[in-house]
Amino acid sequence: MRLNKKNQPKCWKGLFFYGESATFLMLRFFSFRRRDVRQHRETMKQLIAILSSLILTSVLYAHEGNDHEEGVGSIITTATVTGSEGHEYVTAPGWGVPENGKNIGSLHGDLTVDQFGNVYAATNGEPGIAVFDCFGNFTKSLKGGLGGMHSLTTVTEGDQQFIWGSQVGKNRAVKFDLEGNIVATLPNEKTAKLEGGMGGLTELLVGPDGHIYFFMGYGSKKIHKLKPDGALVKTYGGKGTGKDQFTSCHGAGIDLRYGEPRILVCDRDGRRMIHLTMDLTWIGVYGEIPMRRPADVDVQGDYAAVAEIEGRVILMDKEGKVVSALLDNPDKKQWATNGVPAEKLHDNAFSAPHGIKWGPAGQIYVTEYSKVGRLVALFPKK
Repeated sequence: MRLNKKNQPKCWKGLFFYGESATFLMLRFFSFRRRDVRQHRETMKQLIAILSSLILTSVLYAHEGNDHEEGVGSIITTATVTGSEGHEYVTAPGWGVPENGKNIGSLHGDLTVDQFGNVYAATNGEPGIAVFDCFGNFTKSLKGGLGGMHSLTTVTEGDQQFIWGSQVGKNRAVKFDLEGNIVATLPNEKTAKLEGGMGGLTELLVGPDGHIYFFMGYGSKKIHKLKPDGALVKTYGGKGTGKDQFTSCHGAGIDLRYGEPRILVCDRDGRRMIHLTMDLTWIGVYGEIPMRRPADVDVQGDYAAVAEIEGRVILMDKEGKVVSALLDNPDKKQWATNGVPAEKLHDNAFSAPHGIKWGPAGQIYVTEYSKVGRLVALFPKK
C-alpha cells in the first residue's frame, strides 16, 4: 500500500501513541504571542514531526501482517517488523516511489532531511536530487548539476536551511538551497592545495561551530578540516589499519552523546568505527570489531544508526553495544553489491545499505547501493 492523502485521515487514532507529547506541543504552539513565534519555531517543527510520524505509524499498523506474499523488487510493497524488543521498526510500503512510478534508478549516495521532514535522496541519474514528503510521495527533482552526490547533510543558517553534498565524480563539495540553487562550491580560492588532492571525496560534515570536514574515503584516506570560508585548518590521517589511519574513511557523523561533540568515522574497509575530537585527534575505536563494513552513520539522541553495506542496519548505544539489527540479510551473496536485480530484492532484507539519516520523530531512512535503486523508510514500532 502506498501512503497518500486519501488514507491519511484514518491515521488520527495514532494520536494515542504520541498523545501527551502532541498535546503539550500544541498547547505551547497556540499560546504563542506574536513576538514569540520566531523564538518558538523549533516547537512548531517538533509538532509537525510528531504528527507526521504518528500518521505514518498508524497506517503501517493497519497493514502489518497482511495476507500478501512477501514483496520483491525495488519498491517496498509489504510492511515488515524488524529489530529487537524495545528497538523495533516497521517498514513503510510504497515509500519513496519516484516520478516514473517504477524505481528511482541507480543509487550510490546518501540522503538528508529538512526541518519539515522532507527527504532529499541523491541519485546517479536524471532526477539529480529526488525530493519526497514525509509520506514518501515524490514532490520534485533538484537538477542543475546536482547528480552523483555521494553524501548529503543539512545545515541551518539563521532562518534558512541549506544542503552540502560531496560530488565525488567532480572532485568538489557543493552547497545548495532547498530549491536546488547552488550557492557555494569548495575548494575555492581560499583553500590551500590539499595533501593527497580532492579526488575521492565521500563525506562532508559541518561541525557545530561551522567548520567543514572533508573525508577522502575513495582517495587519500585523509580528513581535512576547513574554516567556514574554505581555508584549510588541518589535515589528518592517511591509509593504514592502525591508530590515526583509515582504510576507507567512507562516511561519518557528528556525535553529541558525550558532552563535547565528537566525529564518528566509518572506516568501512577497516571494518571499524573511530571516534575523533572535532580538532581531529584520535579518541578510540567505537564498538566491537570486526563490523560488517560500516558505510555511513547518523546519531540522534542516545543511538547511532549505522548502515553496514554487508546487508543490515544496526543501532548502537553510547557504549558501542549493538541494541538492534534491522532487515538483516542472511544471504551473503547479496551483500555489498549493486548488482542484485529488482526481482531478487526482498522487502524483509537489505542488500547494501549505503546512506542513512534519522528523521525528526525517530524514523530511519536508508538508501541502498543499487543499480535499480531502493529507498527504505523504517518507523518506530510503538
